[in-house]
Amino acid sequence: MSADQLDHAIRDVLHGWTPDNPAAPAGIADRILRRRRRRNVTRAAGAALAIAGVTVSAVLVTGGDTHRGTQPPASGTSTTSKLLWRTTLPGGTDWRACTTAPGTVYCQGARYDALAVNARTGKVTWKARAGSNDGSSAAALPGVRDGILFGYADHAPGAPGPGTDVVARDVTSHQVLWRHKVADDSRDRFSAVLFDGGVLANTPTFKKAAALDDRTGRTLWTYAWKKADCDQIAVDGVPYLTCTPDSRKAPQVSTVVRLDPATGEARTVATVEGAAVYAGTDGRTVLLAEMSEGGGSGPLTLTRVDTRSGAVTRHRTDDYPGNVVADGIALGSRHGEGVASTAADGRRLWSHDLGLTLREDPRMPEMRELPSEPAIDLKARVAYYLDPSGNLVGLDLDSGAVRWRGRVQLPEAEVRGGILPQLIMYGDSLVGQTGGRLFRIEPRPAS
Repeated sequence: MSADQLDHAIRDVLHGWTPDNPAAPAGIADRILRRRRRRNVTRAAGAALAIAGVTVSAVLVTGGDTHRGTQPPASGTSTTSKLLWRTTLPGGTDWRACTTAPGTVYCQGARYDALAVNARTGKVTWKARAGSNDGSSAAALPGVRDGILFGYADHAPGAPGPGTDVVARDVTSHQVLWRHKVADDSRDRFSAVLFDGGVLANTPTFKKAAALDDRTGRTLWTYAWKKADCDQIAVDGVPYLTCTPDSRKAPQVSTVVRLDPATGEARTVATVEGAAVYAGTDGRTVLLAEMSEGGGSGPLTLTRVDTRSGAVTRHRTDDYPGNVVADGIALGSRHGEGVASTAADGRRLWSHDLGLTLREDPRMPEMRELPSEPAIDLKARVAYYLDPSGNLVGLDLDSGAVRWRGRVQLPEAEVRGGILPQLIMYGDSLVGQTGGRLFRIEPRPAS
């Protein structure tokens, strides 16, 4: 098994554990793999887990049996919807990252560096094939801005070692405007971030970030750090780093660092004792989560850092559902339930059985399918979830009550434990992707 294949296997296993774990911040799987790349350690799953910048025994909590399929609608639950289209993406099932722009859905998979789908008709309008058939699929795309799609591609297709480029592509001509090499194969939500004035990306050198011009890829400024692993985020259009110690020998503190968008000048907004990882953004407040001593399923410490004043507040909480935050509510799932807590202090607001079909992987019974991260409609105040079989549910954002259930008829697919479908709000509709099947549906939730 090649290093890339092993990384994919480890990432899939970790994705299978972390999203349903109430104590593990979402996205930890990719961060573990990224740090594994950085440190060039042994290619064993146990070693990859051991070097995570958090207490990782909590990652291994699965719990719960396979869900028994969709539930009948509750009283007052709407089942009305309008399926606008569905399509099969080319190149197999290894699609994980899609994003939207006016009129278009863009996706990236292992065999295609970029693909565009007409948001009105569902027709594939253009695609750019990857340099090899065994490339890395992205976990997330940076996005689209001013007619430019920002994504990823193999730096040297077919090469045995790690190598990824951040790629900017003109959405009209489909031409690559520029490529920027990064030091590892990370293709998650932290690898390249859009901010007002540029793109913040990893560099060919570890522990260093570069601000790149949108259209030319020219380096505007760089910032380097030591003795820490840092995630790149943007808050209100401004680039930040959230950093945790990279070893036991490093100072055991975590920091939130503001980078001036124009110059890259760094200012430490807050320093927090312990190893706390990014867990979401609530307005202009950055949320960090630190697992309890010895790991397990909780409790954990939720830290709030106000990026304007630098004020820090800390709360102990039994669980924190994930890094999807909307209107002060943090949402996620665990053990087949939709879960919501206050982003202010981690206090549980509600939990409700999603009633989705989450099958066990027959090859690995401890692994099961997972629901998507929630897509939030703030206007209707509904949190929507999708399972790999095409079943959908909408929970009331404030109470957790089921307000809508829907289903998109899809061909039965192989069970892939640990792989999350993707669900995105597009106006008043939902764009869903699971196993290379892409669709758009308009839900009509009960009022």
